This record gives sequence, structure tokens and C-alpha cells, in this order.
Amino acid sequence: MAGAAYPKRAVKQNRRTTRAVAEKPAKIIRAGDIDYTFLFIVILLLAAGLVMLLSASAPAANRIYGNSYYFFIKQLACAVLGLAGMWFVSRINYNTYKRLAPKLMIVCVILLVLVLIPGIGASHNGSKRWLNTPVIELQPSEFMKPVIAMYFAKLVDDGKYNLKRAGGNLPYIGVLLVVVGLMLMETHLSGAIVIAGIGVSVMIAGGTPIKPVLIGALIIAPIALFAVYNMSEVRWARVTSFLDPFEDIQDESYQVAQGLYAIGSGGIFGLGLGQSVQKYSYLPEPYNDFIFAIVCEELGLVGAAVVILLFAALILRAVRIAINAPDTYSSLVAVGITAHIAIQTILNIAVATSSIPNTGVSLPFFSYGGTAILTLLLEMGVLLNISRYSVKD
Repeated sequence: MAGAAYPKRAVKQNRRTTRAVAEKPAKIIRAGDIDYTFLFIVILLLAAGLVMLLSASAPAANRIYGNSYYFFIKQLACAVLGLAGMWFVSRINYNTYKRLAPKLMIVCVILLVLVLIPGIGASHNGSKRWLNTPVIELQPSEFMKPVIAMYFAKLVDDGKYNLKRAGGNLPYIGVLLVVVGLMLMETHLSGAIVIAGIGVSVMIAGGTPIKPVLIGALIIAPIALFAVYNMSEVRWARVTSFLDPFEDIQDESYQVAQGLYAIGSGGIFGLGLGQSVQKYSYLPEPYNDFIFAIVCEELGLVGAAVVILLFAALILRAVRIAINAPDTYSSLVAVGITAHIAIQTILNIAVATSSIPNTGVSLPFFSYGGTAILTLLLEMGVLLNISRYSVKD
């Protein structure tokens, strides 16, 4: 009987051990501190952007609304809301966005369609990019920028399509064609370029070979130029004005030429904060696409270099977050958001310095735009959240 009792005790003990192992939770990465260096750079850029926006927009705001602080107050309100949103988003585990990504994608596409409907969409300067709301005019394309990164990251992480094969890239390309097509119908070329750049960046990081992308770009570029030449005289004029910005200074080259005058006037140390001349009716909307020209005029080469270095530091820190991300999904989301900041910053500065044709792209943290600054700070919150789970050096 004693010999029979031992196996029973052993079986009972073995069952308890098995149950304990089965009930043991899987090892997870605990949330740590956010990347405070990244947060510090974000705050610096936001503060610098608000100061420059106040300086660049004061004359136009006083002339149009009789209040020199009009644009600044609106931007400050959106920035404060964005900071609150950034903190809130930084506390939400990034996997939440993975589950919501398909629904968010559908919502953003619907919003892009609504923009095209008369009475719902609002137009400014011939472009239809905004939705009328009782409080603020929303720009759905800004929401699409982080969402396209989250959606593509989910597709890659799900592993349904092999990006190393040509056929595996087709679903991604199909989504981009729909989104870019809607953006072009809004005559929002710059937004289409940025969103396409974000999507392609996530695809390359997810496994798409670079060589076919470069070959495709070489094929598409002349086709796009030919289409612009035949379909849009305004955009073709921008291309030709880029080649010689002072040839037609009274018409198509006016804004680019005035921007170059502002940059040249700044010299090494600038005319001084608030002392810009070009923002007084010479440079159209100096608080928007060409605000970098005002930075150069007022702060000079030194100030412009500091701003560029701050953006470089932000991008490098974001790349570090992407590299140290705990999994594929979070890494690719970080890549997409980083691509957004990098592409938009490079395009804006290149346009202001007449290095590329005028595409009308805003400078992150600096240019006026409530939806843009709000969405951008929410994106920073996502990166901060990913940094909480990152593999520390």
C-alpha cells in the first residue's frame, strides 16, 4: 500500500506543478520612464516655433483681424490641447493603436471624401483640404499621416503579405493609390507626397527591397512631370520658376523670390527677433509655408543652424526609439512617424531655399495650423509611449 501511495502523491504534486506553470503569466516588458531627452527636444522646438509664429504672423494678424496675437493665440490653444493629448497618449499602450488601426484608416478615408463634398469641405486659395466644424476647420490629411504608419505597421506585423515579393507589395500600393488619389483631388500635392513617403518608409523598413523602389521612382518621376505639364499650368509654372526664381518675380516666382530676399537679408546673425521686413506684406503668409525664411531673416545663419540641429536631434532620437522598440509593430510605427517629421522638415526647408519647386508644405512645430500642431504632438505622444517599453541601452 505504501508503494501505491507514493505514485498518487507524485501525480498530485505533478498536477499542482503543471497548473502553476500554466497559470504563470507570460513575461512582458514593463513600462519604464519615457525618453526625457526626446521630450526636452520636443518642448524646445514647440517653444521656438510659437515664438517665431508670433513674430512672423503679427503684421498679417493685425492687418486682417486687428489683433496682432490672433494667429498666435489660436496656435497656442491648439498647442496646449496637443500637449495634454501628448501626455494622455504617452500613457496608452501602443498596442491599442494596432487594434484600432483598420478602423482609424476607414475613418480617415471617409473624412478625405467628405472634404470633396460641397458645403462640407472648405476651400482656401483654390485648395479644398478642410472640413467645416463649429470650433475649428479640420484638415483630415494631417490625421492620415500617423494613421497610414499605424495601418501599414499592422499589415507588416500580421505577416499576411510578403514584402520581399512583388505581389506582396500590391495591397500597400493599392491603399496608397486610393489615399494619394483623394489628396490630389483636393489639389494637396505636398500632403500626398508626405503621406506616400511615410507609407513607403514603413514598407522599406518592413522588408520591401530598396532597389525596386528606386527604379519605380525613376519611372514615375518623368511621368509625373509630363502629367503636370499637360494638366496643371500653375504647377508647371512652379517647376519653371524653381529653375530660375527671379525670371518672373512679379508672378509665379514672387513668393520664392521674396523668401530668398528674406534669407539673404538675415546674414550671419540676423536682423533681430521681430525685426523682419519681408513679413510686412512682401512675403505672402510668412507664418505658414515660408516661416523658415523669417527664421533666417531674424535669427540669421546661426539661428537657422540651431533650428536645423534641433530637428536633426529630434529625428535621430526618434530613430533611436524605433531601433530600441520592443517589437516589430512599435518599431515600424516609430519609423513612420519619424519619416513624417523628416520628410516634411526637409521639403519645407528645401522649398524656402528654392532647392526644389514650391510644394506648399508646412514646417513642423513652426508653421501655423491647428490640426497640424495638434496631430504632431499626439504623434510625439505615441513615440514617448513606445520609448517607455523600449529596450534600454
